[in-house]
Amino acid sequence: MGLLFGTALLDVGALVACLIAALYVYFKMSISYWKERNAPFINPTFPFGNIRDLMLLSKPIGHSFAEIYRKLDGEKYGGFYTFAKPGFIFRDPEIIKSVLVKDFSSFQDRGFFIDEEFEPLLGNLFFLRGDKWRNLRVKLTPTFTSGKMKMMFQTLVDCGHELGTILEETANKGEIIEIKDILARYTTDIISSCAFGIQCNCLENPDAEFRQWGRKIFKSSALSMIILSLSALAPSLVAFLKLRSIDPDVSNFFRRMVKDTVNFRENNNFQRNDFMQLLIQIKNKGKVDEDNKSFEENDNGTIENKAGEDGLSIDSLAAQAFVFFLAGFETSSTTTTFCMYELSLHQDIQERLREEIDVVLKKHEGKITYEAIQEMEYLDKVVSGKVYSCKNV
Repeated sequence: MGLLFGTALLDVGALVACLIAALYVYFKMSISYWKERNAPFINPTFPFGNIRDLMLLSKPIGHSFAEIYRKLDGEKYGGFYTFAKPGFIFRDPEIIKSVLVKDFSSFQDRGFFIDEEFEPLLGNLFFLRGDKWRNLRVKLTPTFTSGKMKMMFQTLVDCGHELGTILEETANKGEIIEIKDILARYTTDIISSCAFGIQCNCLENPDAEFRQWGRKIFKSSALSMIILSLSALAPSLVAFLKLRSIDPDVSNFFRRMVKDTVNFRENNNFQRNDFMQLLIQIKNKGKVDEDNKSFEENDNGTIENKAGEDGLSIDSLAAQAFVFFLAGFETSSTTTTFCMYELSLHQDIQERLREEIDVVLKKHEGKITYEAIQEMEYLDKVVSGKVYSCKNV
């Protein structure tokens, strides 16, 4: 029995060794891609290529690719490897401009494998590819015009007043606050209202249901990134193993919430100036109500008017609202948190910003309006990180 067990172990060991050797040979053969094309590239290492730190979670994705970018210093472009799969980075501003404008239709795919039936919330503008992506982009482009953003502005103002009330109460009590948490609740209130058409009142209630589900999304973000990376590298494996990048409970919650909101509005003929209402228009009419036209992209990347008829399914509508939440919630709260921190360190910038706000609001009778915010050029520079304290000059 012992001899048989030992022989079995040797067989398994030999099989594993052969598998590793085969993978190594495949890796060495694959990483000749950029060399054969005489393109500058970063030498990869087995088995991760140039993304070892990213896959081992020792560096965030932004830092990992910033490092790859810096290693190509002096080049207009260059290649790298995700495992054995070749990737490409553009560095020259003119080439980047061509990719993002003139040749954008040729660079639309993110390279991720998704199964919309298995994970409906991934059927959004960020993950779709090919004609599905193009058709959806045509429908969604009119929802992000300045006019549509202006339409939703009052929701932001209302949430801002509530934020001011809470901060004033806290200041009067002399309490210490965690500003990032408060700003996260603030952005959650805004986006839940605009994207999902619900009042979740996270500012008043930190444990509101919507806020809890929002936290749950980002708690699993590391695992989600690994699964999404695998979907780009080994789509067949992801499909075979039925790996999910979104928690099924999270998916069910957001889809159910969107379905209930849409049913309520349609059954009660209720309308509201928010992103959800624009999505409902696309769902029912195939386009946003704007001069009875939708938009189509030319070969040169510009947009022209062209009527469309196909609408959105409820799941597709939920997917767009979901990615709107993901893109706006954490990014906005984190940016604002850092901005507040820097303002607390640089009183001179804070005073100049306050002066601009007071002057502009006086012109607008003390009211915070879309037009007033547009006039605050120094505010834009502060939020964008384009100002420097005179103490540091």
